[in-house]
Amino acid sequence: MRISEGQTLGALALLMVSLTLYGVLLVSARYPARELPALWGNQEPGTMAVEVAGDPGREGIYFLPEETTVENARQITAMPVIRKGDKSEGGRVSAGSVLAISGRGEVKRGEMDAARRLALGLPININHASEADLVLVPGIGEKTAQRIIQLRKQRGGFRELSELMAIPGIKEKRLMRLRKHLTVELRPN
Repeated sequence: MRISEGQTLGALALLMVSLTLYGVLLVSARYPARELPALWGNQEPGTMAVEVAGDPGREGIYFLPEETTVENARQITAMPVIRKGDKSEGGRVSAGSVLAISGRGEVKRGEMDAARRLALGLPININHASEADLVLVPGIGEKTAQRIIQLRKQRGGFRELSELMAIPGIKEKRLMRLRKHLTVELRPN
């Protein structure tokens, strides 16, 4: 049996590809790729997501221990030190809080926007959510969001999520799916 020139070139090409693949595997085994940190940090049990804003060197989402105070957060995230006459807000920080740092180093507390809260698995408050916020919730479209806003205005706010069942199309099963994305908080935002 005679081997043609094409068969010889094919065998040579196969040998070259095999050797290249072997070399890549050998190098990757010797120098493994380093693991990159998660985009939003490492969330562990007993932590809560808090956003730091206003300080370019420290802006981002931090997962801080539950029961963290503004002062603890300041230390953990290495925020600027308190200056004389500082009017920073104190007290406990809650999941979904934003700690906004002024140019003078003062800290004001706020709430994360709905998109960020939902991305982090935190519910949004139906008593303060806009129509655009509600549309971000899986299972709520534009018409349902409009109906929620309208019902909220009529009632002066919601006291519990079960009140959403007054909206056509929201029954017990759908409400159960929405519960992980929505909350009712009567405190002002």
